[in-house]
Amino acid sequence: MRKINFNKGWSFTLQNSLDEFNVFGFAKYSDASGAPSRFYDYSNWETVDLPHDWALSLEKTHEANTFSGAYPNTPYHRFTREKHSNLETVYSIGWYRKQFPFLPEWAGKRVFIEFEGVFRDACVWVNGVYLDRHNSGYTSFAIELTDHLIAGVDNSIAVRVDCEQVEGWWYEGAGIYRNVHLLVGEPTYFKYNQTVIRTALDGSIDASAVLVNDTADTVEKIVFWRVIDTGGREVAQGEGTVSVDAYSDAPISAQLKIDEPHLWSVDTPYLYRLEVQTDGEMEAVRFGIRTVEFDPDRGFILNGFPVKVRGACVHQDFGGVGVALTDNLQYYKIRRLKEMGVNAYRCSHNAPSPVLLDACDELGMLVMDETRTFGTSPEAIRQLTDLIERDRNHPCVFIWSLGNEEFSVQNEAWSFRLMEKMTRIAKSLDPTRPVTYGGNNGDNFTGANGASEVRGINYIRNGANGDWLEEYHRNHPTQPIIGTEECSCVLSRGGAVNDLGRGLLDATGSVTMPWGETPKGWVKYTEERDYFAGNFMWTGFDYRGEPNPFYYENCISSFGIIDLCGMEKPPFYYYKAWWTDEPVLKLAPHWNHADGETVTVAVFTNCDEITLFLNGKKLETRRVERFDAPLFKVGFERGVLSVEGKRNGVVIRDELVTSGATDSVECVPVLEAADGDEVAIYEINAYDAHGNFCPTASDEILVEIENGQIVGVGNGDPSDMSYERKPVEESIKSVMHLNDENGTFPIPERVGNTRQMRCDWLELEPKGNGFEDDFRIVASYRVSGKPTLTKEMYATVRDVEGYEYIEFERLCGRAKIYLNGELVGENVRPRGRHARVMPRPYRFPCKFKAGDNQIKLVFTYAESDLPLVSGYVRIGKRIESPWSVKLHYGKARVFVKSETPQGVRLTVKVK
Repeated sequence: MRKINFNKGWSFTLQNSLDEFNVFGFAKYSDASGAPSRFYDYSNWETVDLPHDWALSLEKTHEANTFSGAYPNTPYHRFTREKHSNLETVYSIGWYRKQFPFLPEWAGKRVFIEFEGVFRDACVWVNGVYLDRHNSGYTSFAIELTDHLIAGVDNSIAVRVDCEQVEGWWYEGAGIYRNVHLLVGEPTYFKYNQTVIRTALDGSIDASAVLVNDTADTVEKIVFWRVIDTGGREVAQGEGTVSVDAYSDAPISAQLKIDEPHLWSVDTPYLYRLEVQTDGEMEAVRFGIRTVEFDPDRGFILNGFPVKVRGACVHQDFGGVGVALTDNLQYYKIRRLKEMGVNAYRCSHNAPSPVLLDACDELGMLVMDETRTFGTSPEAIRQLTDLIERDRNHPCVFIWSLGNEEFSVQNEAWSFRLMEKMTRIAKSLDPTRPVTYGGNNGDNFTGANGASEVRGINYIRNGANGDWLEEYHRNHPTQPIIGTEECSCVLSRGGAVNDLGRGLLDATGSVTMPWGETPKGWVKYTEERDYFAGNFMWTGFDYRGEPNPFYYENCISSFGIIDLCGMEKPPFYYYKAWWTDEPVLKLAPHWNHADGETVTVAVFTNCDEITLFLNGKKLETRRVERFDAPLFKVGFERGVLSVEGKRNGVVIRDELVTSGATDSVECVPVLEAADGDEVAIYEINAYDAHGNFCPTASDEILVEIENGQIVGVGNGDPSDMSYERKPVEESIKSVMHLNDENGTFPIPERVGNTRQMRCDWLELEPKGNGFEDDFRIVASYRVSGKPTLTKEMYATVRDVEGYEYIEFERLCGRAKIYLNGELVGENVRPRGRHARVMPRPYRFPCKFKAGDNQIKLVFTYAESDLPLVSGYVRIGKRIESPWSVKLHYGKARVFVKSETPQGVRLTVKVK
């Protein structure tokens, strides 16, 4: 099918902003009322492009659940007795709408809409027709639109999203936060997510698909199969025939062979493309040739060779954008992990974005792909099926995770039954990959752990003693073992002090939660055991929520080795030292302290030997053992603390310099955008009068932009409660009086909801209509108040040049609105069988000129419609005030979009 990006030009509003009682109903075909109706005035909704996360625009509050980011998008609160917050208002329901034409080339085609991810509980309407509901906030879904689209007119789509009920215990966002596509295909097309590719190391390929025939006739089709390499060359091909009955489907398959194939691996992620084609229809799927297996004694085996899994657990949010990551931000996160030496990504704890898997395929990152809901309920099975069918062709996916820390059942015998059935389902969908379960329950083998093909372990310290894993391996010699979660050190990006009372953590990675390990502790343990396939640190990046150990004060986690905005913390270089071949020498955290203070500094390095200097004076020389993370205690004196290291005879150096107060700030790009669909990242750094970086600066920075739009700001501070996305600001001028033929009168307060009057009567039908001998008394009715009267009203306004709309809180009757003689809109919209005035504010986009502007309202009305205008009358425009962001340890970041990214100009200055 042809895939069309459908992200642009949506409109959005919160349910809280809808003035009417938004009952949408399911009574008649194409007869939804309220926000999902076919004809609806949503001119005062916000215009947004997808992906979109509305929670990020809400004001943070400590009354909300800090364990999900302190945003009031749900009443759930993890740390209250009754599990709900004391917030009077939450913003848990959002509405999206979009108008789109039926293109001529769609005639006779099948049209679907695909949502890669909506958080959560999405209901979808097209042209007022209720289509379907999807509960999961993480799995993708597609709905066919074909029967409900209308040629020659604009078609409407509406999506109601309700995030009140949480799925996880972290920040999950709110809205249509992943890509949306239209899928357009022939009446005979390839079934969604049913093309499957399986490979062998010799280049053998088993390919299959399902062909759907949505016509009234049996079809005979020739099917062509081609494999294309990265250079665009055809390296394998085949063909066959298939017969598909009317309104049915049929499986098709082919066995192909690539001579001298390139294998996919984390170091050489080579990708091929399979094309399967019939006349007029083609399916293209990328794949890699590789094999994965687990050995109980040798660990993880990729393409026949042991590979130690050096992984990171990651939640899907990011600085400035919430969970609504653009494609290039997904790639950026994977590149940052690769720089650190990470070779495996655990999707914690949900189905990932398809784009993230594309990035992992291309960049060489293994993926533990994880379903959100454990168990065998219909919803759990649906989510597991959706996940595996969507992701099974990605070579990066090397294992399926079927659950995580299910406290209530994981130690019970009957969880064995659940895990066994989930495994059976997973294997029926994909027999090529193993499955695991992330159990934080030590050597328990009674329940889910016993049914796990590969034993997954969350935290070694959860065992009875320090040697329990050795004993477990001896007792279960045929079960491979992988660490699904480890570390849980908590650290700041630049701190040098641990003071929980003041919310301070150092940056060395020495502080852990009770169940956790230091980077050195878990890496050394994992790397020295061949049977231990590897492990995943908690976490690669900080994420909103779970602000351990600060349950109420903070709203962002401190677990990440990279902060929420993509800036590395010092132990980044520990992993880089021992997981890459690059020479590494990093001295941390900073050298700005009080005179006489004793300071702990860390050196992260893979040098053979290091020497520490203070203002040129040698302090100490040390040999560096494998997996070591040397710490030094040094008495502070102003100046330069430096370190010199030797690796294979080559000398490398690093230093920390005492800085003064912030004298200037500079803004540099760290991620460039290719077009208006991508987000660019700019980093702000503070410097003193001598050009030294200021590592403890916390100044407020004003940010202004030319030729672009700031979509968010961030600094990586877990305690920062300021905005990441600035609320929309508007300049409003009120119209207080209107004129008519009787003079000037003030606009009254808004009238409330009124009852429509109806008159009923009986009459004898004088002549039968089609039934000549039928005696009939007709019970009839009519709605009183038929509009027969007319009136014009006026207002003259000035000093509104550049204003963008006029809005009326309540208009009754039928009104046409003119500005300076030009019709800008009317308040009556067709809705199902009727044309009605919508009882809600009406916003009419228009352009006000310099000098006097005349607003004219022309009404057709009935006496029952009075007063014709009530509530406010406003003239408004959006205004751009400067953004600001507070530095955290001398740094902050700005996230920018622009249709011409090369022309963006950011100006930053200390407030």
